[in-house]
Amino acid sequence: MKPDKDYKTINKIAWNLKTNIHVESEFYDNEAFLKGDSSLKQIELELLGDIQGKSILHLQCHFGQDTISLSRLGAR
Repeated sequence: MKPDKDYKTINKIAWNLKTNIHVESEFYDNEAFLKGDSSLKQIELELLGDIQGKSILHLQCHFGQDTISLSRLGAR
């Protein structure tokens, strides 16, 4: 039985619409991020520890700040 709606497409469209709003919002502080600030919180950094050279799969990153922040810390 095939679902009546393509939920993956609906979800992708919804996230794409939200991304533009979030990129411009103060909450994500995209301007500071583009200048090199990390989007990761102190507690996340403490829990992660040294990730230099480690392979990381980051699911549901939204528009990339967290994944880029991990990469800036040396993760692959």
